[in-house]
Amino acid sequence: MGGPGASSTMSFEQAFLKNLLLSLQDCSTTKPLDAMSLHERKRAVKSSADFAMATARGGGARWPKAIVLQQQPASTTARARRCGRIVRRCCGRKTRSGAGGGGEMARRLQVRRRAMALRKVIPGGGDAMDEAALLREAMDYVVHLRAQVDVLRRVSEAVQLQRRYTSSTSLRDYSWSKCALKGEEDSSMNMKR
Repeated sequence: MGGPGASSTMSFEQAFLKNLLLSLQDCSTTKPLDAMSLHERKRAVKSSADFAMATARGGGARWPKAIVLQQQPASTTARARRCGRIVRRCCGRKTRSGAGGGGEMARRLQVRRRAMALRKVIPGGGDAMDEAALLREAMDYVVHLRAQVDVLRRVSEAVQLQRRYTSSTSLRDYSWSKCALKGEEDSSMNMKR
């Protein structure tokens, strides 16, 4: 399957983080982050994270190539709507089993429908591939998505810790400087007396 093991997960995460930072820098040179709306920033981070995950994964699977080729922001929103419809359609439908061999036929039809839905969700899954290859591709994609989530969670925690540290440091510095100024005022008052 080529999924990341313990050591390859670390190398994937390092490559992902490096590619994510480069992609975010590239986005910020196009349009400064301060000038972007929240929705634009969210879209830029999402596309940068997807692109970084695909480039860190490299060859061997079809989904990284599909993500790299897919650079249209409008298609991602249409794809999200389409995925939602697929999930509702698959979960809401009950199969009818007829008399005789109809149960087996209904199960095969259900497997085919679910495979078609999975092809639409996995980037590059629309290409002609059998169900076994599709499942391998889906497992590989999910493993790398989980690694992407782990890295982004750690980055978010680091940013939050840095914000807390800088805000507490600036408050400490502010209170220390305020005390120092008050101490200077008190000493100058004592000198005048």
